Amino acid sequence: MIEARALTRRFGGREVVRDVSFRVEPGEVVGFLGPNGAGKTTTMRMLLGLLRPDGGDAAVDGPVGFLPEVFAGYEALSVRGYLAFMAGVKRTTSDDVARVATAAGVADLLRRPLGRLSKGQRQRVGLAQALLGKPPSYVLDEPTQGLDPKQVVEMRDVIRSLAKTDGAAVLLSTHLLAEASSVCDRVVVIAKGRVRAEERPGATPDLEARFLRLVGEAELDD
Repeated sequence: MIEARALTRRFGGREVVRDVSFRVEPGEVVGFLGPNGAGKTTTMRMLLGLLRPDGGDAAVDGPVGFLPEVFAGYEALSVRGYLAFMAGVKRTTSDDVARVATAAGVADLLRRPLGRLSKGQRQRVGLAQALLGKPPSYVLDEPTQGLDPKQVVEMRDVIRSLAKTDGAAVLLSTHLLAEASSVCDRVVVIAKGRVRAEERPGATPDLEARFLRLVGEAELDD
């Protein structure tokens, strides 16, 4: 379970997230949908304990698998070496490295240094490390960024299986409407730091029009 309860955060006196509340149940993929600068990443950092909220609180069933928007890693390490190091940090087995490498589509890259990978390949290594230990909760920040169309489809299949097969709670941050429609059970729409709506993609005839209207109303409100 992942839950935000009236999360609020200010930077330099400017309120960038205001009273954000939502919940992700086990076995559910919830999309955190909003334009760039809406407050998605700030909210996720508060959920993960990486940023202290100025108001409200958060609860995440841990441990949590986290994929940041920009995955770095250690460039001199091989993919295998990095995943083995993270397996030790997360106190899982070395056998888990082979499992997550296959699931994330990087089994053929295990000998390659991270510094020699493309952006899309690095993103898939980032997913692999998030999968280590089969955590009960995942926070994925723009997980398909930098992937080619085939890799996007594969990544979405993995995300769906985390909820439907493993029973995990998955929070997926994205600004891509097609992603929200194809992967998510629900979407939480955020704009200008506030939750504007919760939707079920299948119950909304035109999610794009609805999203654009909500974002436009947020601009007028503020």
